[in-house]
Amino acid sequence: MVVKCEDVWRELSNYFEDDLDPELKRAMEEHFAHCHHCEVVRDGMRNVIEVYGDERMFSLPVGFYPRLHRRLADQVEGQRGSALGWLVTLAATCSLAAFALLATIHNRLVPQPRAQMSQPARRMPERLVAVVEGGKMFHVPGCPFMHGKYRMVTPEEAVREGYGPCNRCMYEALRRAGTVTPDFEGEEFASK
Repeated sequence: MVVKCEDVWRELSNYFEDDLDPELKRAMEEHFAHCHHCEVVRDGMRNVIEVYGDERMFSLPVGFYPRLHRRLADQVEGQRGSALGWLVTLAATCSLAAFALLATIHNRLVPQPRAQMSQPARRMPERLVAVVEGGKMFHVPGCPFMHGKYRMVTPEEAVREGYGPCNRCMYEALRRAGTVTPDFEGEEFASK
């Protein structure tokens, strides 16, 4: 088995721990015999292990372990808070939760229209509107979105029959009749 320098460097710690396949260990020792660079790396690593592995190398100062234990406990557990801090935090959390609850309840009780034409009308247009049998909306006569034969009825009759206003053509008619509030003029559906 032939090994390259990269293979030797990758397996060097296993070599020192004697955790290698016997064939790989023999191949590495042959490589050390022929490669001066890898031999120097091996010897340098052995020296580092011997120096730092010696218990006499580093003597810890007196009281080191209790100080280390206190510091780790402070970092892991954190500083203890005061009762006032906890009380302020609890009050802020409760007020935010109450605000969120009230906002949710308000939104559920008062459904908001999604589109401008969903606003409730104050009064219906005064002229006749066109309805198509089988359709769902009433239109201004000549609306390009109306398909098929239509008949003319009053807006009240169209509503009684289950028809709703066309969002595209009825906007202008409702605006002229004063049914759309001024708050919505000039927005996305204006003058279609």
